Amino acid sequence: MINMNNTQTTHIRDFTQLKVWNRAIDLSDHIYGVLDKFPQYEEYATKTQIIKSANSVSANIAEGNSQCSVKRELYHINIAIGSTMETKSWLLLSLRRNYITQEQFDQINLVINEIVKMLHGYRKKLFMYLEGEEE
Repeated sequence: MINMNNTQTTHIRDFTQLKVWNRAIDLSDHIYGVLDKFPQYEEYATKTQIIKSANSVSANIAEGNSQCSVKRELYHINIAIGSTMETKSWLLLSLRRNYITQEQFDQINLVINEIVKMLHGYRKKLFMYLEGEEE
C-alpha cells in the first residue's frame, strides 16, 4: 500500500480522509438534490441509473483504498473514473430531456471535472509507485 507521498504503508488507510472521496460524496449529494424534478416514469430508469453511477464513484474509491495491492487499487480508481463519466452522460441526457436546468448541470459538472482531475492524479501516483517497485 502507498500513501499520497509515495511511501509504503502496512495498514489500511481511512478513505474518509481522501479529498477525492469527499468530493465524490459531494457529487452524490448534488445528484440527490436535483432528482425531485424528474418525472415519475423515470423513477426506475434514468433516475436509478444516475444514483447508481454517482454512488459508485465514492464506493470504488473506498474499495480501492482498502486493497492490499496497488494493482487492485488502480482497478477501482479506473472504475471510479468510468462511473464519474457515466454520471456526466446521464446528466447530459437529463439536461436534453429538460429534467435538470443548464445551471444545475454546470454546477454538478464543475464537481465532476474536479473529481476526474483528482482521480487521474491519484492514478498517476499509483502508476509511479508501481514503476518504482519494478526497478
